[in-house]
Amino acid sequence: MLSQPFYAHSVEGRPPPDWEPLEVHLRDVACLTARFAAEFDAEPWGELAGRWHDLGKYSAAFQSYLEKENGFEAHLEQYKGRVDHATAGAQHADRTVAHWGRLLAYVIAGHHAGLADANGDPTSLAGRLKKEIDPYDAAPPEVLDAGEPLTPPSLTIDHGDSRRAVFQVALFTRMLFSCLVDADFLATEAFMDAARSAERPANDVSLQSMLALLDRHLDNLSANSDPTDVNGRRAEVLAACRSASACSPGLFSLTVPTGGGKTLASLAFALKHATIHGFNRVIYAIPFTTIIDQTASVFRRVLGDLGEGVVLEHHSNVDPDAEHETVCSRLAAENWDAPLVVTTNVQFLESLFAARTSRCRKLHNLVGSVVILDEAQTLPVELLKPCLAVLRELVADYRCSIVLCTATQPALTARDGFPIGLENVREIIPEPQQLSEQMKRVRVRHLGAISDIELVERLGEQPSFLCIVNTKAHASTVYRSLQEQTNENDGLFHLSTLMCGEHRSRVIAEMCDRLKDERPCRVVSTQLIEAGVDVDFPVVYRAMTGLDSIAQAAGRCNREGCRSSGDLFVFEPTDVKLRGYLAQVASTAREVLPDYDDLLDPAAIERYFQLHYWKQRDEHGWDKPDVMGCFPKPLQEFAFNFRTAAERFRMIEGTSQTIFVPYGKAGANLTAQLYDKGPDRWLLRRLQRYTVNVFEYVYAELIRAGDVDVSLDGGYAVLTNPDAYDQKLGLRVDRSGFMESDTLVT
Repeated sequence: MLSQPFYAHSVEGRPPPDWEPLEVHLRDVACLTARFAAEFDAEPWGELAGRWHDLGKYSAAFQSYLEKENGFEAHLEQYKGRVDHATAGAQHADRTVAHWGRLLAYVIAGHHAGLADANGDPTSLAGRLKKEIDPYDAAPPEVLDAGEPLTPPSLTIDHGDSRRAVFQVALFTRMLFSCLVDADFLATEAFMDAARSAERPANDVSLQSMLALLDRHLDNLSANSDPTDVNGRRAEVLAACRSASACSPGLFSLTVPTGGGKTLASLAFALKHATIHGFNRVIYAIPFTTIIDQTASVFRRVLGDLGEGVVLEHHSNVDPDAEHETVCSRLAAENWDAPLVVTTNVQFLESLFAARTSRCRKLHNLVGSVVILDEAQTLPVELLKPCLAVLRELVADYRCSIVLCTATQPALTARDGFPIGLENVREIIPEPQQLSEQMKRVRVRHLGAISDIELVERLGEQPSFLCIVNTKAHASTVYRSLQEQTNENDGLFHLSTLMCGEHRSRVIAEMCDRLKDERPCRVVSTQLIEAGVDVDFPVVYRAMTGLDSIAQAAGRCNREGCRSSGDLFVFEPTDVKLRGYLAQVASTAREVLPDYDDLLDPAAIERYFQLHYWKQRDEHGWDKPDVMGCFPKPLQEFAFNFRTAAERFRMIEGTSQTIFVPYGKAGANLTAQLYDKGPDRWLLRRLQRYTVNVFEYVYAELIRAGDVDVSLDGGYAVLTNPDAYDQKLGLRVDRSGFMESDTLVT
């Protein structure tokens, strides 16, 4: 038996007296976890989870492991190499805490490996609870003591709805897991890298000060705007948002036509609502097919005087690879400890069903937040049930207000034939249909089927146009056809997510300058331009798609209402065969087309959503992969299959990989730093603007071709062949004779 003291973490090259005492680590993690969990009335739960999470480090085997790995003489009879130190606390919680100990066991057992399934292989919770472990009997009695009996989770459980009750308790477990994981990471970072820990922003910027800056900016905009009808409607939208902010927390909808100023108006609602009701932060979630850097840039321009850390832009594409996670890469993952977070719907919703530590770490910081879910109609039909279920519980149990923000409000409220819908959703705009009619400034014309040759001929007659197609491959094809017949000075641009965010931003800025100066501006883009990009073209061409996207395309045409009317031409390409989601929404739009002269008629859009949402119920009730089946009755068994739920809840078809591209001098400098410093938290944040996502098979081909280096710790990949990145088209995934599947929207 080893003598005291016991250590939690060692320091390479330093003797044991410089290591972190285990009792200190447990105390620090317990305090932090309890503080985080107190936000949802679970402080005692957090304290126990933190105090017991590393009980296995009281074993002689673990202490021998630390000594041997650091070059000190160890008790070799105890040395085993890496030691499972998490199972001990899980077993102790399950044995010691009556009834509720199983929830603590999930949390503690998973604080390194991630949340497990209830049963199955040895990595399941049942397998871990049966596992033979090294004794930890050296732990002090005060550490092992459970104290007062735990009270049940503070949840609004309706015992008449047992399925919902199971889901609520499972979400509580994931939230508690988030508290422990973040606390453990922060406490470990404070000891292992005090300098890095000290760099963390204090986040002492108040939402009130942010609101004051935003109000000043909006008032200046109003004072300097021309007295047009469009600007009048925008003022009405802002006034409605400011007025509704005083309403009690809950579910809201904000239905504003494109060009109605809903981005800043919704932020005005969120900041004022948060200050009135004592919320902690605002989360602005944008569809996975859009470019979040545009919205984040707008917010930074408005709030920049308050410092760099006020607006956190978090893509899903810089989370550590599960197979290559290191201490450094885990610490670099964001925990959303910022007053304003701009992220993607994918990152936001997939995290709420995640099992990995890096994805769950941020969740406890959702408590007490205003969540703006922009373009809510993009929620995937096959995952509507789990999506709406988790939004409902964030409002019910975690002090959140949710704003469903959209130009074409989808049918997400409960009604006959749609029992999973949300209830008590309050519309912020008094008369959204009237507002839609008042802001109509575009004529929509259906061209029918046309070939790429015909399309290019039509576009060639226009001095300025925006052409939006459904896939990256099609955008590249049309752009290159136009390039062959266009002078370099004619302002021809290409936009797709094969270009990194910084590249897109520069192109968009140049486009806006040309439009402002009324110079030729000819743009071929994927769907990414339909949200968060304020451009105003006289004519827009849109490949057939869902009516919500067609409405978004209309918002890029005659946006300011300076012309008597703009023209939106909807066409059906004959040279592209759509699959998956894209084929589905285009087919639904075609079904609506014969019955309405105007595709932007609110009645047409309502009919579209009836077909798109209400009539596509699958055998699991808008839950095709059966995510909710991972949380079966009865509640008392706590048989939660967290890992399986995370695998099933995927908002994008297929898996993708992220590549850092050295675009421009700044991108080259940042990728060079990645090699020198590794995945530092602040470096990864800056590198988000220099990323491109590709499908797995494209990623593998780029590696095979020697274009991408994957030798970095943490699973990060860097484009090393400059010829593989085109200054017009972005990442040239077609260089090997193929292009990505047409199932991905952008």
